[in-house]
Amino acid sequence: MTKISIVMPVYNSENYLSECLKSLINQTFKDFELICINDGSTDNSLRILQEYQLQNDGCITIISQKNSGAGASRNRGFGFVNSKTVIFLDSDDYFYPNFLEKMYDRYCETGADVVICRYDVTLPDGTFFQQAAGIYSEMLPAKEVFNKKDIPQYIFNFSNHAAWNKLIKSDLVKEHKLEFENTPDSNDVFFTLSVLFFAEKIAIVDIPLLRYNFLNENSTTINRDKYVNTFVFDSFKKLKQLINNNSLFEISLYNAYLSSVMYILNFSKGKNRRKFLKFIKNNVPLYKKDSVYKKYLYYRLLAIKRLPVPVFIILYKIKCTIKKLIPQKIKKRLNIK
Repeated sequence: MTKISIVMPVYNSENYLSECLKSLINQTFKDFELICINDGSTDNSLRILQEYQLQNDGCITIISQKNSGAGASRNRGFGFVNSKTVIFLDSDDYFYPNFLEKMYDRYCETGADVVICRYDVTLPDGTFFQQAAGIYSEMLPAKEVFNKKDIPQYIFNFSNHAAWNKLIKSDLVKEHKLEFENTPDSNDVFFTLSVLFFAEKIAIVDIPLLRYNFLNENSTTINRDKYVNTFVFDSFKKLKQLINNNSLFEISLYNAYLSSVMYILNFSKGKNRRKFLKFIKNNVPLYKKDSVYKKYLYYRLLAIKRLPVPVFIILYKIKCTIKKLIPQKIKKRLNIK
């Protein structure tokens, strides 16, 4: 039995796939299996996978299927997992050489149900920077290993809602029958936040170990403007049932919902942006300002609630234009959102 199973959906990633696979094959930690789900790719992704499979006998398993989406692909890939731990990666990201080693060492040291690392983000101009959303240090308790009881007000907020920077104990997924949702976007929100909720032990690797790619034109992040994304709303309805209206976790869940909705708004355009703003007006409640840890999101929601949609869009476009003109270094120094 290998120590880590990597589940990786692949869909039209030919421009990034070789670099991704190379970064995994060259890991300092070698005891892993890579389960690749070729999700109906129409480019050279399958050929690239097959080449790497031949060069690395026994390490890579390829499963081909009709295009079903990342969520369905991850669920199918998990069915082939034979390791005590699993990590769900994207085929267009880059992983630093000690990524698996650092994550697994932390898992062994702590016996954690989930280990989380920081990450860098690659920008369209090729530069990259460390993304704060990987781990918000100010939300962590003064403990090496913790769970939801230690930070009930932040359990859904201290880390990003994606699965690709989290090493997870396979039995946790099996025990709670967790699955990714079969949606065009936000398919990992319910899964990831459920993992954080159910984990008895959470541990941190406090350095960036991978580089998240914003460049792939086929990624769900880039393509969010193609539809009105209300999938995240259904995810949070299920999460609200999960916490069973427990007031200890309600504020954390609200903040996670607000952050997700506003993140999606950043990628919406045209008619879909107008529709999504109307959705926000009607479905996202306005909590007290003191309950929202990102105050700028509170004020943005307040503006959406109070202003006519066309007025908000004009002001929002002006704000986004000004933000683009400010260099990244200055944004970080001034903490501009």
